[in-house]
Amino acid sequence: MFYRKRQSLRAKDLTFLESKITILGHCIDEMQESIELPEFRIPHCEVSPDLAADEIAFRIRTWLRIAPGPIDNFVSLLEKNGIVVVFLFGVDSDKFDGVSAFNQSNTPIMWINGSMPNDRKRFTLAHELGHIVMHLRSEDFDKPEEEKEKEANLFAAEFLLPKIPCREDLHALRYKDLALKKMYWKVSKAFIVQRAGQLGCITDKTKKYFFVTLGRNGERKKEAGLVYLDTPQAVRKMVDLHLTELGYSYTELSEMMGLLEKDIHRDLRGERYPTNKIFLFPSTFATEQSNKE
Repeated sequence: MFYRKRQSLRAKDLTFLESKITILGHCIDEMQESIELPEFRIPHCEVSPDLAADEIAFRIRTWLRIAPGPIDNFVSLLEKNGIVVVFLFGVDSDKFDGVSAFNQSNTPIMWINGSMPNDRKRFTLAHELGHIVMHLRSEDFDKPEEEKEKEANLFAAEFLLPKIPCREDLHALRYKDLALKKMYWKVSKAFIVQRAGQLGCITDKTKKYFFVTLGRNGERKKEAGLVYLDTPQAVRKMVDLHLTELGYSYTELSEMMGLLEKDIHRDLRGERYPTNKIFLFPSTFATEQSNKE
């Protein structure tokens, strides 16, 4: 597994998170015995002296037939190509961004913090895609994790903000343009500033000014403006097909998966219960229940 923000997780919280992911991954395995998901065919490609991570991202965009410019239905694109996406709710957004792993059915699953803003989710999706493409199927077990993280970040930068159109679109970028650029590219202002500096579209002095101004406006931690991101559908549809076409009841599903009905709604169907606030890390947060017996 490859984590974003892993270094900030306490050992107890990390163990609980991995246990939860293992259980939910097993549930998806159980459903895959009856329902076939789209075949995972995205090629494996490793970084080499002749092939950098951003070049790999360019090739994957081409392989997926993504037109130059922003990616609209990112989650749908991943699911149509055999990657399952699950949004986990109730997660401390400062401790965990996402993780990717293959389940027992050899299906890649991205577990994403559903509480993050969409621009941050989009970067995490691209980052985890980089891990799936470059690292999860690699036999190079000696490469340091820090190096893999840098490669995944470089992959995500090119995948979301490809250099050829961005060099033109972000040339001589002005601060007042950031809001529109965010809506167009569907990524954070901070990421746009970082990428513009990386591509030489703005000077280091201008880049520093942008970041300082974002801080003064209170946008370093929580930016203004919401971007669009579609919601995962694959696992929800698997549950619904068991309930309709295969004739399961929620009680039978609960018995098959070893989950409570409310957990199926929350963790597999992506629904939030207003009467229960369940946090992923019980050692850090309390569990509030308003419908106590």
